[in-house]
Amino acid sequence: MYNTKELLEKNEINGSELEYLLSEREKKRAEFFLVDVREEYEYNQTRIVGVDHLIPLSDFFNKVQDIENLKSKHIIVKCKLGGRSSQAQMQLKSLGFERVINLSGGITNYKGETV
Repeated sequence: MYNTKELLEKNEINGSELEYLLSEREKKRAEFFLVDVREEYEYNQTRIVGVDHLIPLSDFFNKVQDIENLKSKHIIVKCKLGGRSSQAQMQLKSLGFERVINLSGGITNYKGETV
């Protein structure tokens, strides 16, 4: 299967890798925060079960303060297709966040549980 530690060191993961990591987190074998950077209306329509924070890219610099205390933690950012989350990943790294991972393909390529 996958190696949790190796996945959390990657720059980008795919939907099945995120599904695995969420399963591991549920079993207390992985620690990370999942951040959705889509707009609130998109988040309200459908979201991955396990999202910890909603920080829309359009309001990023105001909302990023909500996760300021997570700079040394693993953070996985996600959006619809991967473009906005890639931008958020670069911004977070420039703000001193050390371990930011992008979900390649976004929620569109995620086959796990959504609500």
